[in-house]
Amino acid sequence: MAKRIAFGLLWTAIGISALVFMHTWIFLLFAMFLCFTATFELNRSCGLKNKPVMVLSLIVSTLFPVYYEYGHYLTQIDGLSLKAEYLITIYVLLLCFLMLHNHKETKFSHVSFVVMSSLFVPFSFTRLMYFRDIAEYYPEKGYTNAHGIFLILFILFSACMTDTFAYFVGSFLGKHKLCPEISPKKTVEGAIGGVLGCVLANVILYAVYENFIFENPIHNYIPIVVASVITSIVGMCGDLTASLIKRNYGIKDFGNLIPGHGGIMDRFDSIMFVSAAFYAVFNLFEVSI
Repeated sequence: MAKRIAFGLLWTAIGISALVFMHTWIFLLFAMFLCFTATFELNRSCGLKNKPVMVLSLIVSTLFPVYYEYGHYLTQIDGLSLKAEYLITIYVLLLCFLMLHNHKETKFSHVSFVVMSSLFVPFSFTRLMYFRDIAEYYPEKGYTNAHGIFLILFILFSACMTDTFAYFVGSFLGKHKLCPEISPKKTVEGAIGGVLGCVLANVILYAVYENFIFENPIHNYIPIVVASVITSIVGMCGDLTASLIKRNYGIKDFGNLIPGHGGIMDRFDSIMFVSAAFYAVFNLFEVSI
């Protein structure tokens, strides 16, 4: 337990440091590290043994944040269009061709899994970079760097507070199993507590920013509550999805990088799903905060 707490605090400090330097190259390196490690852990979990496929997927995943940060420069090259959809098409085709190497041990399911891991993982992590830069995307709404920090904290709160409240409520009040075949310890009562705790935490976070940080507060709490409910549920589903993947492939943890916690995927699975979901909700409904 002491080791688990110590390494938990260490990674919390690393995360806070990344946020402090989120407008520097340090944040980019941190995102690249998360993408590389999470993709590697996922690919290894499915039993992938095709080294060319593994290497290509890791290169693509690791460079995804770089493309997000500097990809706009590629559009300035005359006679060359390197849009994301073109690059992804070439990437998927290359994976299919590389499947022919060591084809006796490489199944199409492996390649399909690799496509998911090497594209969804970096896409989710780069959504944090997107919200960091929200002031550049929507200057007409008066967004500032403070809004970017708030939105990133909203994502982190949605994942972490849901997990925390679900754990404690489930421990004291849990009676009805949520998904016993996937995660025996999760309960319906814990899930409800997780959602309510997430809403409460995000409302408090928003109130602090509204009253002390935002320059032009609009005091619109309804989107915060609705988005909190959605991201909380998505976070729990993401955690269950990760658990199901581990059960399907007969592993306890995705890795051992964080002693007492597992690997990067074990700690960031909910954050990945929440980040992608919040990005979709924020843009589909043109949320104003």
